[in-house]
Amino acid sequence: MKIALPVKPQKEEYLLSPAFGKAKFFLIYDTETQEVKIVENEHLSGRDVVNILSKEKVNVVITNHLGGGAYRHIIDCGIKAIYTESKNAPYKEVINQFLEGKLREFQPTDFMLTPHIAKK
Repeated sequence: MKIALPVKPQKEEYLLSPAFGKAKFFLIYDTETQEVKIVENEHLSGRDVVNILSKEKVNVVITNHLGGGAYRHIIDCGIKAIYTESKNAPYKEVINQFLEGKLREFQPTDFMLTPHIAKK
């Protein structure tokens, strides 16, 4: 299984980024090989990030912030969106929380998914 997280480098560690689409880097962890890959986000948009992660064959995204559009695109691509309350936590800690079953999937109610209402 491949797990992706938005991260920011700090010294010799990668910490969970408080942003998703605007995160400059994504860490992809392969649970089978235990390999870590860092992918730079040159697009800075949620939908583009999801496309990159889909091409990398990511199965799970863990984040503490996700826009409604990115959420829908993640689901459409067959990727699980997992919520964590952690902020600025080391990536290993967040991945371990997920593997231990301590995190939950994002739900549509986590977002303001109301349609745009045009002014008349």
